[in-house]
Amino acid sequence: METVQLRLNYRSAGRIIRASEMALGEERGYEPRDAEREATIRFIECPEGLKEQSRRIVEEIIPTALASKPDRQFGDIAVLYRAANIGDQVAEQLTAAGIDYIRIDSAAPYRKCALTSWIEDCAAWCAGGWREGRPSLRGLIDRWIGFRRGHASEMTRRAEGRRLTGFLWAHRNDGGDAAAFVTVIRDELLKPLFSEEPSLADQREQVQRMVTAFAPDGPLSALDLAGLGGRDGSPTQVNLLTLHSAKGCEYDVVIMLGLDLGTIPWRNEPPEVLRESRRLFYVGFTRARDEVHMLYSGWVMTRYGRRDWGRSPFVEELEARLLNAEVF
Repeated sequence: METVQLRLNYRSAGRIIRASEMALGEERGYEPRDAEREATIRFIECPEGLKEQSRRIVEEIIPTALASKPDRQFGDIAVLYRAANIGDQVAEQLTAAGIDYIRIDSAAPYRKCALTSWIEDCAAWCAGGWREGRPSLRGLIDRWIGFRRGHASEMTRRAEGRRLTGFLWAHRNDGGDAAAFVTVIRDELLKPLFSEEPSLADQREQVQRMVTAFAPDGPLSALDLAGLGGRDGSPTQVNLLTLHSAKGCEYDVVIMLGLDLGTIPWRNEPPEVLRESRRLFYVGFTRARDEVHMLYSGWVMTRYGRRDWGRSPFVEELEARLLNAEVF
């Protein structure tokens, strides 16, 4: 068996692909689908701290990004950060400006867990993913069976596979309503599961929070089935995500804030932790199709007060490499 690595990147412009490899410090050999496509990469210093970073995102970067491309919407923009308390700063500014947003972090209406992620993936399949097998129906079935403790017999596995396949097939709808889907999948599939598996009590709570979030007065009431499946919110909502939550997502415009030493990376991280922090930075960078905006202040607030440790070394290295390569 021969392993073939796909080299064509359909998401990002060439400049972003090259810069992301510099950020990772490793050449991956990816090539852009459209070599002529332009991209924006910006380093933005905000000496007054996170509050200034958040203000400039809302007052300057988002309006400019919307105006720079016809038909671009709020949903094409993502603001990424390492910790939810940083997202609070942006959420406050967006609220004051009257801009809707969706959060995918620990301050989100429900927590990501195996069951809520499975529901999202079922929604993605029903919203059109079934045409291309993305996500895999076989994978959805295996995960569904895996929620039951103990070994399932082959007869049980086949019966549950047919049951789930019938349910998903009956609920295919590209423009479907997310609220109705979440309610019906809870009532028809999950309620019997919860009665059989008391070990799922914690996840049951998150599913109920998910249902509440999609209620008519809930924060996600406007989300459609495709938005739920893509975890990307609606076209009218700016996306606020932690770097961990951004895996698998893509946006026209990515805005990363809090890029200071003491946040990413944390100060004095051991080598293995530092590698993970660098990988998170790379993940955030590679979510972008057309624009990446990196904001920093050169200092962080700790429980001991302000610490002027400088901006993230990942930002330092990337800017130096871009300048050296004469592509910045």
